Amino acid sequence: MPPRSHGRARRRLGARLLRVLFETLAGTVAATTTPGAWWCGMRTVAFDGTSLQLPDRSPVTGRFPKRSGTEREFGYPLMRLVTLVETGTRAIIAAAFGPESVGERPYATRLLGHLEANMLVLADAGFDAIGFLRGIQATGTQFLVRSSAARRPLVQDRLPDGSYLTRLSAPYRARHGYGLLTVRVIEAWITVTLADGTVRREQWRLVTSLLDHERHPADRLVTLYHERWQAETCYASVKAALLDGRVLRSGHPVDGP
Repeated sequence: MPPRSHGRARRRLGARLLRVLFETLAGTVAATTTPGAWWCGMRTVAFDGTSLQLPDRSPVTGRFPKRSGTEREFGYPLMRLVTLVETGTRAIIAAAFGPESVGERPYATRLLGHLEANMLVLADAGFDAIGFLRGIQATGTQFLVRSSAARRPLVQDRLPDGSYLTRLSAPYRARHGYGLLTVRVIEAWITVTLADGTVRREQWRLVTSLLDHERHPADRLVTLYHERWQAETCYASVKAALLDGRVLRSGHPVDGP
């Protein structure tokens, strides 16, 4: 069937049936014996986002604007896609998308209802806002998130493995106070040697709800955090294998959540 016929078929079916198809196929797939899918009895999952190029047509650009410089727009219209991925299998559990002008965290917030109490969320800097972390914790899920460089937490209780406990504070709200959240902070130096011999070294700061340093040692959590890159590999598969570098075909965006 040619691409135009595909597009017409999608429009006849409507967005609701395609959503049902996605939700039927999406979800966790790892068994309890699947290598790399579990850590200390918790299923490891990751939030991450990417951008996809859309057709340069007026129905699309009305909802998904292009990037713009000081004088003009450039490139293709862009859609931001944020997913919750099972790291051990790279299976997509849930997804949210919309204009790229909206950041990754608002889309990820829409996916919090897909978290389960036996999960451990991994996420990069940008997902470390206290409101988002409290949203994760409210589902019974644990988290291990890289903190932004701007955050300078106060050491309140130094632990034997070099990590420490601190409290994150949300902006003050009347009748709610500051919304404190106790977390454990792990600081590690990451060294990367490039192909030309250049060495880059920077400090990473991980924030986690796993407060017991004996059950969850700092060095093991630093190693575990690298599994977050499975989400990046998932996106590489979508862009390189499924799309083969092409823009998405649909030129008729549908309004909706």
